Amino acid sequence: MPRSCLFLAVAVFFAAPAHANIVKQIIVGKCASAMQDDFKKAGKTPPSGMIDDTCGCIADGVLEGQGIDQAKVICVERSTAKYNS
Repeated sequence: MPRSCLFLAVAVFFAAPAHANIVKQIIVGKCASAMQDDFKKAGKTPPSGMIDDTCGCIADGVLEGQGIDQAKVICVERSTAKYNS
């Protein structure tokens, strides 16, 4: 394998996780902001850890191939069960 091809293969191997991490950070940031706004509008305080758990779950779902709406439904259901029990 020529050096340039090897370099490209290594670069792609390491770039994919970095890209996924950036995408996850964006999704979690937008989600957390939206959830905080929703709780604020409702005059409620979310349980500690709920926003991080929910938004992390949604980001993971999207990165695993779920649509954002599907991931949201699944993760909100899980978080509601976890934090309201």
